[in-house]
Amino acid sequence: MKLVIKQLFVCLVMTMQMVSSQLAYPEVIDISKDKANLQGRLPLFSPARCKDYELLYPGDQKNDWICDCAPGAVYYPDADACYPAFRRGPCEAEEILVLPNAKIIPTCVSNECKLDGKVKIQNNCYDLGRTGPCQNTPVDNYIVGVDPKTLQVDCILLSLEKRFGLESLEDVCANRGSKKYIKGDCTGTK
Repeated sequence: MKLVIKQLFVCLVMTMQMVSSQLAYPEVIDISKDKANLQGRLPLFSPARCKDYELLYPGDQKNDWICDCAPGAVYYPDADACYPAFRRGPCEAEEILVLPNAKIIPTCVSNECKLDGKVKIQNNCYDLGRTGPCQNTPVDNYIVGVDPKTLQVDCILLSLEKRFGLESLEDVCANRGSKKYIKGDCTGTK
């Protein structure tokens, strides 16, 4: 009897592992109604299907989904992976991965603050994800972070609704740090 219970427990655990590896979690973002290709679909966090720092985005067709860099992350072709901008990522110690203006391939540059997660703003080092030099009002909270549209460090609004600026394949292709943009796979999108 104990052996049967143990075998049932092992089967249950294995089934739960298989089911949980297939789950995808919707990312709550503000969807504009003029995005006809979205058909009400949201980007998904799907760790079984997409790599680290990637989300599963709705494509142009009903059953079309693509993995691409999450907002604030950039595609690094040498590693075929996405990494958070202004973090160490694939770079050497005391370097950070950035996407220079007018470039499409990110590069490693010296981090003047020397520590991963710290960036220099106004000649001072501040932690990403903290208030730092950002002004807060009683209604809105701003933190030092990477703007998902410009991929530059800025004071960004700390809000679950506004944390992602990329909603669709069209938005992904407009982001010069995305995997599809760098690989040239954005032809045919508006």
